[in-house]
Amino acid sequence: MQEPLILIPGLGSTHITWQHQIQHLGDLFDVQSIVCDQPLRRAELVEVLLSQAPERFCLAGHSFGGWLAQAVAAAAPERVTKLMLLNTYSQNNAEHRILLDQFLENIRNGLLIDTLDANLKTIIHPDRMQDQEFVEPLLKMLKGFSSAGYESQVQAMINDYATEDLLPDITCPTLVVHAREDLTFPIKELQFIADHILSAKFTIIEDSGHMSPMERPQAITALMRLWFAG
Repeated sequence: MQEPLILIPGLGSTHITWQHQIQHLGDLFDVQSIVCDQPLRRAELVEVLLSQAPERFCLAGHSFGGWLAQAVAAAAPERVTKLMLLNTYSQNNAEHRILLDQFLENIRNGLLIDTLDANLKTIIHPDRMQDQEFVEPLLKMLKGFSSAGYESQVQAMINDYATEDLLPDITCPTLVVHAREDLTFPIKELQFIADHILSAKFTIIEDSGHMSPMERPQAITALMRLWFAG
């Protein structure tokens, strides 16, 4: 029987984030992508995800998904066997919190699409901006996500922002992944996470911005194959 692997996408993202991983890891894992976009508190999001998950499973999360995955692994250490955290955060960051507050205000003022267009240059490697085969599916995914879903996810992060107090409770082997050109979360943030999880390892993906599972899909898939199957 294949081991379950649950993938949590980031803010405003769906299974499309993990398309390459879903297609190429099925020989080893029962891969499932779970979007959590309803509750407004982190503990409720954890409860929703665990209610959909098998008894024991590997877990990976990107960005918002990595924020949530930390809480899941801390809350259910007996169920999460291995963990991968990609392009995410843990510490209180006043600048990022201001950006979240502004994003939430823009959503409520009907400016979601304009904001997504403006933010594109901050979430992908600059060299990919003119790559329409990459940009078009990415924007289609982000713009296809509901305003209510965005609002719930952003509000949840605002309500329960930092996860640094949870890191010592994560006991499973953990791989923390930073993308060299990530303008959303700097290397020091990912290094902090790795330094505060007892069994964590840290690595860097080159030539990628924030959306590493889509920008460097082969590299992320290879890392998952080595990490979760090792």
